[in-house]
Amino acid sequence: MGSSEVTAERPFTKTALHALGNVFLGVAAGLLMYYLVTDAVGRWRQAELRDELSALGAVGAPSPDRLVPEEPVDEAPRSVWDTWRAEDVGYWAALEPDGVFGRLVIEKMELDSVVVRGVGTEDLKRGPGWMPYTDIPGPTGNVGIAAHRTTYGAPFRRLDELVPGDTVYFFSPYRRYTYVVTEKFTVTPDRTEVVETTEESMLTLSACHPPYSARYRLIVQAELTEVHTIGRTEETSE
Repeated sequence: MGSSEVTAERPFTKTALHALGNVFLGVAAGLLMYYLVTDAVGRWRQAELRDELSALGAVGAPSPDRLVPEEPVDEAPRSVWDTWRAEDVGYWAALEPDGVFGRLVIEKMELDSVVVRGVGTEDLKRGPGWMPYTDIPGPTGNVGIAAHRTTYGAPFRRLDELVPGDTVYFFSPYRRYTYVVTEKFTVTPDRTEVVETTEESMLTLSACHPPYSARYRLIVQAELTEVHTIGRTEETSE
């Protein structure tokens, strides 16, 4: 009797395992489709944003390696900042809630993305987002930018690869701001002091960590070292 009971249970066990395997395959296929779809959506929205930014001139600027290096910001000619308030500050002050904030280029990450204003759910589906409660690029202050690591194009997928000394470029419609990474660390989501205003001119990049989890935030901070006026090199050289 015991033998027949064991024999009777085997088909059921086999069927259950087969069904469970199908469930796992279905979930895996669903996740793969989700990431593929969100990636396509992210790239499509970035293309739209690049068209919008191109009209302002920033996206059509030469690639960073073709731009002539300028003096460090603390030695930069006065003309670099003379028109900054009228141009960059004026542009960002008039920016709509879902407007284009600028362009972020990080060669080590093979990243060239348009940055939008805002870090809400819909904002980050379009690309990296500037935290509107943080500062704008300038002679002082802390610029906060966040982005996804796994969906919607995953702009910050390789953020963990940055180390002190790496270069980060940010383009406004009028200027190229060059930052050099100073530190990288993780914090809990409630540690908002990492994007508070600073006396130095800083850039803070933020993304969920580890990938596929929102338990922590991966933070990369960089310091402004150079400013270049796009299309008017003579204004930034002595």
